[in-house]
Amino acid sequence: MKILITGSNGFVGSHIAETLTEKGHQVVCLVRHSSNCKWLDCLKTATSRSTGIEKRVGDVTHPKTLCEAVKGVDAVIHSAGVLRARDPEFYYHVNRDGTKNLVEAILEHNPKLKKLIYISSQAAMGPSPELRPKQIGEPENPVSDYGRSKLAGEKEVEALRGKVPFTILRPAAVYGPRDKDIFIFFQFVNLGLRPRTLAKRYFQLVFVKDIAEAAIRAIDTSAADYNTYFLADNSPYTWEEAAREIASAAGRKTIPLPVPDFAFKTAGFLAGIIARFQGKPAVLNDQKITEFLQTFWLADTSTAQKDLGMDFTKLKNGARITYSWYKQHKWL
Repeated sequence: MKILITGSNGFVGSHIAETLTEKGHQVVCLVRHSSNCKWLDCLKTATSRSTGIEKRVGDVTHPKTLCEAVKGVDAVIHSAGVLRARDPEFYYHVNRDGTKNLVEAILEHNPKLKKLIYISSQAAMGPSPELRPKQIGEPENPVSDYGRSKLAGEKEVEALRGKVPFTILRPAAVYGPRDKDIFIFFQFVNLGLRPRTLAKRYFQLVFVKDIAEAAIRAIDTSAADYNTYFLADNSPYTWEEAAREIASAAGRKTIPLPVPDFAFKTAGFLAGIIARFQGKPAVLNDQKITEFLQTFWLADTSTAQKDLGMDFTKLKNGARITYSWYKQHKWL
């Protein structure tokens, strides 16, 4: 099968490309002229079963570049998106309007597409109101412009209903080789520290390879047509519990590092100031801290297990793979 991936040079997108090539699919990667394609370039030699990767230059925020990109492919996995931005409107420019542009290009230039897979986010769902998994169909309550823009992207995908099959995937917090966000917890563990918030907060994680597997299965599963799925290891963790699992997987002894809420808020505030001076989006900002400090990030993954046959990777196993990768590549 010939499959187009947007955002293919990013963390999640590159793992999707890798998994597809391992399974013998033809992979078409949408990249910008300025894209850093080092992870994609590695795949040409690292994946023995790969038939090669085709690159098509384009940008979801420039509609004219999508016309040729979507032609001649059997399916599209839309992984492109912006996680952080200096201007809140930029989230909507990419995550909402970019998705709309892609949908319109599919309808005009490849209306017989087998399926579109949209990689959304648990942030579009918003936190659960209590210690229970949130269900598909419950009202969404995103707490950040990132989450609201991803939800707006989902609404744009709805324009395909009855015309081109689609599936929406909402991953929880993603970790795995090449990740730079949750990497900070691996750094703490490597230093012998186990960070935790003073108040208990519960969240889910998903190993990046599970997203790739879910996307591929959704393409071939008619039961997934027009449905939305949460993707996560269904075990809820507190931050300290997650750090313990990572420490166990890494074979490291750790001591607790309590971090009060005001420290997170101060870090987000200072990071925002520094980013403004540097002219770059902040890795941390007020909205990311707001997401981080929610009490319950929990969602029901049972429909993904049932319809897609997903058996999500447990944190201890995923952390072992991830920690080994960080060590091998000298990130730690």
